[in-house]
Amino acid sequence: MTEDQKKGVQFEGKEAYVKDVFTEIAEYYDEMNEIMSMHMVQGWHKFMMKKAGDISGKKCLDVGTGTGEIAFHVARKAGSGSTVVGVDITPRMLELAARKESGLDLPVKIEWREGDALDLDFPDGSFDLVTSGYMLRNVTDIQKAVCEMYRVLAPGGKVVVAELSKPDNKLIRFFYDIYMKRIKKKGRKYDKGKVIDGRQPAYDWLTASIEGFPYGEDMVAIFRKAGFEDARFYVKSFGAVNIYVGSR
Repeated sequence: MTEDQKKGVQFEGKEAYVKDVFTEIAEYYDEMNEIMSMHMVQGWHKFMMKKAGDISGKKCLDVGTGTGEIAFHVARKAGSGSTVVGVDITPRMLELAARKESGLDLPVKIEWREGDALDLDFPDGSFDLVTSGYMLRNVTDIQKAVCEMYRVLAPGGKVVVAELSKPDNKLIRFFYDIYMKRIKKKGRKYDKGKVIDGRQPAYDWLTASIEGFPYGEDMVAIFRKAGFEDARFYVKSFGAVNIYVGSR
C-alpha cells in the first residue's frame, strides 16, 4: 500500500460531512453497531480493556468517543480515583453519551468534551491510556490523528485502538462482502437513503469508507511512524476488526 493509499478515503469537505453524518445517525448508532458487528462489538471492547492492562486510578482519554461505549468500559476498569475523558467532534453524540451515563452506575464521572482528534486540546503527556474505536476512517489525516494520540500519552502510557478491516482470507472475504451489502440495505431503514451534504447517505459512507482504508501491517506502520515502536495488532472476528496496541 502506497503512502497515498494509507490516507484512506479523503475528499473536500470530509470533516463537515462526517460531523453531519454522525449527527444524523446518532439516535440509532448503537443499534446499527450491533448489527454491523454481528453482535460482537462488546466482545471487541472487552478485549481492548484486557490489552489496556492495569489502569486503576489512571488518567484515560477516549478519542472519537461517540455515544461513549468504550469510555464506559474504561471507567469501569479504571475505577474510583481515575480520570476518564471522552472527546468527539459531534455534539449530538456527546449528548447521547451523557444521557446514557446518567443511567449507569459507574465508579467515576466521565468528562465529555467536544474536540478534534487532529488537534487534541490537552498538554503533552496528559494521559496514561488513550483509546479509540472506529474513528480513524472518518478523519482527514490518519497519521496526524495517531500522532496526537502519541503526543498526549505520558511515558509508559498505552494506546488501544479498534478499527474495522477486511478479512485477508478470500473465502471469508467473499461472505464478508455479501454481508456488507446487506448492511447497506439494512441502513436504509435508518438513514432513509437521505443524501447528506450532497454526498452519500450515512450507511453508504460507513460501509464504503472501509474500502481503501489501511489495516493490519499498513496501519501498524502508521503507529510506528508516530512513535509507537512496539505497535502491533490483533485480528478479531476473522479479520472484520483489528485491535492496535502500542506504548510510549
